[in-house]
Amino acid sequence: MSKRKIFLSFLVLLLLTVLLAVFIFWLEKYEKTTTVTFLAVGEGDAILISQGQNQILIDGGRSGKELLARMGRHMPFWDRRVEIVIATHPDADHIGGFVGLLGAYRVGQFLYTGAQSKTETFTLLQKALTESNLEPQKIFRGSSIKLPRGGELAIEYPLSALPKDVAETNTGSIVSRLTYGVTQILFTGDLPDEETVLPEIQTADILKVAHHGSRYSTSSPFLDWLQPSEAIISVGKNTYGHPSPDVLQRLREHDAVIRRTDTEGDISYRCTKELSRCVYVY
Repeated sequence: MSKRKIFLSFLVLLLLTVLLAVFIFWLEKYEKTTTVTFLAVGEGDAILISQGQNQILIDGGRSGKELLARMGRHMPFWDRRVEIVIATHPDADHIGGFVGLLGAYRVGQFLYTGAQSKTETFTLLQKALTESNLEPQKIFRGSSIKLPRGGELAIEYPLSALPKDVAETNTGSIVSRLTYGVTQILFTGDLPDEETVLPEIQTADILKVAHHGSRYSTSSPFLDWLQPSEAIISVGKNTYGHPSPDVLQRLREHDAVIRRTDTEGDISYRCTKELSRCVYVY
């Protein structure tokens, strides 16, 4: 073999070694980092909690195409599994994207309150769950999910499993709290009049505003108790007047920084052990 070929082979080997070292360094950092991303899926909710290759998805928006496009920006292409999916309630703008998700990813667990609906969207979801050999599991207050590298997602509402035929699905929305280090993030689904069913609510640093900023949620008494420093509104083009100007005003009066998916796109927080907290990234 000529000296030139030996030299080129050495360069290729060196380059591959450097690339492998960089990838290993990135992978170790990726596995240690927790991110909480409010996906911009239009008028709906979809929240992706990632810790390396371990994911929890709370709600899936209305469109599978939109959900998958957004998730693809925050998960590596080789990771085709979502460990836990949570449906806060069976409205189309929260579960519509799950059919597409189940067709593209393997899902470990599907969690819900027990409430069902007679809509075509819910029927399609039931069919997709059956085809994926997934048996939905009911969760309620007292249930919790511990993240493998620190952090815990605790269910605060509903207080017990719900019957199938809940008349008003929003009132049974799952409320969950992510605790990571000193940071508390409260996810409220579409729950109205939170102060009436969460009278002992603890403070939270970040609030996922209920029901896309509906005027029937996020009251002043509730904000007095919660005292959030940041508020996320997952919202898109709609005819309901979301977010309500009254809600926006109440959040401003409580000095909460307002972030909106319709104007900012995906909204992401990074949580690290070094900081022992979650900080806004974009």
